[in-house]
Amino acid sequence: MPVPSPQRYASGGRRQGIDSQTLDNAIAAITRIRATDPRITPVLTLRHLSVLTELPFLFLRRTVARQERVGYRTIFLKKRIPGRSSMRRISIPPKSLAHVQNWLVQNVLQYTSAHPASFAFHPDSSPVLAAEQHPDTKWLLKVDIQDFFHSISEGTVASIFSRLGFPKLLAFELGRLCTIPCNRGPSRNPKPHPSPIEFYRSDFEGYLPQGAATSPMLANLAMSMTDQRLSALAEKFGFRYSRYADDLAFSSPNDHALADLQKLKRNVFHILNSSGFRPNLRKTVIRGPGARRIVLGMLVDGKEPRLSKEFKDNIRLHLYYLTSPQHGPQKHALSRKTGVSSMYHHVRGLIAWARQVEITYGEEALAKFKSVNWPPIQPRMVHCSLDDIMDKDD
Repeated sequence: MPVPSPQRYASGGRRQGIDSQTLDNAIAAITRIRATDPRITPVLTLRHLSVLTELPFLFLRRTVARQERVGYRTIFLKKRIPGRSSMRRISIPPKSLAHVQNWLVQNVLQYTSAHPASFAFHPDSSPVLAAEQHPDTKWLLKVDIQDFFHSISEGTVASIFSRLGFPKLLAFELGRLCTIPCNRGPSRNPKPHPSPIEFYRSDFEGYLPQGAATSPMLANLAMSMTDQRLSALAEKFGFRYSRYADDLAFSSPNDHALADLQKLKRNVFHILNSSGFRPNLRKTVIRGPGARRIVLGMLVDGKEPRLSKEFKDNIRLHLYYLTSPQHGPQKHALSRKTGVSSMYHHVRGLIAWARQVEITYGEEALAKFKSVNWPPIQPRMVHCSLDDIMDKDD
């Protein structure tokens, strides 16, 4: 979105009778934001954001104050490998709040940069690129962050917007617009982030909702310093480091003692804990020679990532029954206790993933899939997560 030069902005402000101190503060804020990236749209106040997004100022202010009844729609998805709970909470914002969050993505967050070790939630990133960082792996340490999005507080989000150059009050307000309040129960609520004005005081600290458009990019920015520390730690131990969302991988193509991996793990845990994140102990694994070394569902013990035998066998089994005259889509879906459309999208998703990792195998599977005599298929309404298609078990 084009923004006038500081000179033209000051000239226009003087013609409207705005005092010089206010104009100087506004120009300083615009200069700070442009110094981060000239493509970021400067926003000076919540009322300014109201004009830019064409949303009522009172709605935005009451949302920031946690007084507006913002009805996030909550759904629960079953986790393949549970942590503290067996379900993943997805919070979907209402249209009005989703509009301002999408505006922030398109006009601010898409012009920010994640740490080079991060391979999720930004343009040209992918799990395959993350796995490509670990060729010829002999030793592998995998760590998962527990409740990743929910570990990032509104205070952290406000600090991110402040570092991008936005005025402190507005940074606080943007942090509130991108987070959801939560009463965690007696003695479990963290100390709320201090409110700059009394009207905004809240008893509960908000966190990033998994399901909001702003959460992925904000999570990457919240992890930037932690990624930097983990990268330095990996280099110190002679390991390579990558992060895909909440999945951390440390690998080495060289020989190591198991004690080296244990020491590395303790150091990783220390960095995560000191950064406000908790490692998921159930999903923390060490794999060495003789064991399968898998990163994000791909084997990484060779020159390039490749699909596991189990993953290919699963696709092969589906295609056998789908193309068999004795079975076909209807009988195969019935045997799996699902609908034909659900079966279609599930197998199609598996093949799409296979094409990303091993294109020749994926193309062959896709050709066979297209030869199936499918009945009319309903469009997919809810997209599966990466966990649903990747063979992440070791």
